[in-house]
Amino acid sequence: MKVRRREFLGATVAAGVGLSTRRNLVQSSRAADSRIEVLLDEGIGTIHPNIYGHFVEHLGAVVYDGIWVGETSRVPNTGGIRTAIVDALKRIKAPVIRYPGGCFADSYNWRRYRSS
Repeated sequence: MKVRRREFLGATVAAGVGLSTRRNLVQSSRAADSRIEVLLDEGIGTIHPNIYGHFVEHLGAVVYDGIWVGETSRVPNTGGIRTAIVDALKRIKAPVIRYPGGCFADSYNWRRYRSS
């Protein structure tokens, strides 16, 4: 039996609408028990600036030969960190630099490198 694309899509959409309608009925019965409160007189909290920051992704030469050049490098540095980076971070007032950051942090074993 050969089914045309439009017939297949039509049947799929119809089945999806049926399931969606049934699910909405179940959810609407639960929604009747829910409520939302808007507290107009409540103060708004301050978000600490250290919540926002930057991260260093460990890709290629970003860290080694990029940010970290070593204290004995001919590249101008402050404690081994490229001085141009330090100056740029001061200009943008970066409150926190997270390392490792990005995708590298997804598989980083924090417990292995934890200090005692």
